[in-house]
Amino acid sequence: MEKMAQETDDINLTPQELQILSELDSRQFGFLKLNSTEQSKKKALVVRAIKYLERMLVQAQNEKQRRKADSTKGSFDESKNDEEENGISIDPKTYCKLGHFHLLLEDFSKAMSAYQKFYALKGDYWKDASFLYGQGLVYFHFNAFQW
Repeated sequence: MEKMAQETDDINLTPQELQILSELDSRQFGFLKLNSTEQSKKKALVVRAIKYLERMLVQAQNEKQRRKADSTKGSFDESKNDEEENGISIDPKTYCKLGHFHLLLEDFSKAMSAYQKFYALKGDYWKDASFLYGQGLVYFHFNAFQW
């Protein structure tokens, strides 16, 4: 567990890089060509951001499982909510952002996975236009749509 936390901390993003990443979403698909040589710096930044987010999600999941295992060994106080007790909560927008990053890198299967996780977690997903656009692009890529 310590190693994973250390690896996550090794990826440092400056405030300027975070600003650049915050402005990226599915609406840049087709306009921002991250696989071109002119965009190699931005592509490297997006790849670093993906690694950071994925490590963070894995770390949170491992921590959640560890706490759940510890709680089954300990007391059997059923009055506490699982999420409340574990204190682990991943913002669904994290999955949406991960989907956008994968879409911009044209990794459609990983984008689909991230978008589906967002869809499952976010009850009002239909209010997020960039999610709907990104999800639609991924469906179109896989020819998974009906007229």
